[in-house]
Amino acid sequence: MQRPARWLQLYRQRQELASLSDATLHDLGLSRADIQQEAERHFWDDPLRK
Repeated sequence: MQRPARWLQLYRQRQELASLSDATLHDLGLSRADIQQEAERHFWDDPLRK
């Protein structure tokens, strides 16, 4: 059951990143293009391979 929970966590994190303002992204050192690229990843595409 850990893997589906991790996938849900990744999905939610990516959705939350996509909802941040451009000013907030700038403060984090991220661009809208960075976030778009991350948001387009599949839910099972885990950068930490958990």
